[in-house]
Amino acid sequence: MGVTLKQIAELAGVSVGTVDRALHDRGRVDPKVAQRIKLIAKELDYRPNTVAKSLSSRRRNLKITVIFHIQSHNAFFNDVMKGIQNCKEEISDFGISIELKECPDFNAQEQLKLIDQAIEEGTNAIAIVPINHPAIKKRINELHRQHFPVVFLTNIIDETEYLSFVGCNYTLSGAITAGLLYLACPGHGKLLLFSPSFQMLGHVLRMNGLKKTLEQEYSQIVLQDVIEMTGNDIRDYQLTRKALEEFPETNLIVCPGAYSYGNLQAIQEMGYFQNSRIICYDYSQEIGKEIKNRNITATIIQQPQLQGYTAMKTLFEYLTYEKIPDTRNQYIETRIILKENLSEI
Repeated sequence: MGVTLKQIAELAGVSVGTVDRALHDRGRVDPKVAQRIKLIAKELDYRPNTVAKSLSSRRRNLKITVIFHIQSHNAFFNDVMKGIQNCKEEISDFGISIELKECPDFNAQEQLKLIDQAIEEGTNAIAIVPINHPAIKKRINELHRQHFPVVFLTNIIDETEYLSFVGCNYTLSGAITAGLLYLACPGHGKLLLFSPSFQMLGHVLRMNGLKKTLEQEYSQIVLQDVIEMTGNDIRDYQLTRKALEEFPETNLIVCPGAYSYGNLQAIQEMGYFQNSRIICYDYSQEIGKEIKNRNITATIIQQPQLQGYTAMKTLFEYLTYEKIPDTRNQYIETRIILKENLSEI
């Protein structure tokens, strides 16, 4: 027979209600008391009564809607969806459904329609990769005032209220990029930054973090230009060739990696795999192959599967027992992948 809340309460010398609040981080409990309760529960291998919660959730017929900002798939968002699916399978006993809605690429008005459609269909919570647009900000703020739970997934927008953001610390990611560039080329460097779309505020924050760190710490590295990629391989190939032709002395490159294979193809064809140090963002098998061949120095990854999983788990916990995340911004740890730790992927 499993351990009960009453048994934990007796051992901790508190009420059953206090144990329930402590284990679910709900309400006010003295931190020392909460720590003691959690330690007892762990020692006794306490497991919540999932059957009772499952029945309660089924009666409520809860639904989570995930709204993306694009329809075109890439390695990063394929991994995000794997994380969503992992959580979906984990919570399947609770009768909570998860629905995915894809937006025409970076179309704010269409994303707004998807938000309203989800509300009309009776969804109980939304996880969204938000497009940085006034209409999206306004609608999400309206939902927040109505106490409707919204989690930002992988991207964040400013001047907006939300239950939680799950993604990387973009500013820190930019600073880490600057540090890697210095380690790769401690002398004078001439850098080109190829960035994913700036319609995602996170990409702007990452660029600014890179620029600020270069200015403050590594002024010997000169940022020659910033080129915004489109996600269209043909167009990105053309933009990349044009930039490298304009700045032939480039010896440092930062590129969006899995977001744009046209970008990588142009870099390779023009000989910059051999004549520069390259830092990528995100991971794919192609990037892994080039890291192994020493053509790409390193890639900085955001653990997309963990992002997708965490966003779903956050909304699940909020819907089932009103748990508020411990931190509003749930930063997923940034990882650096080199040839030496490729096996960890």
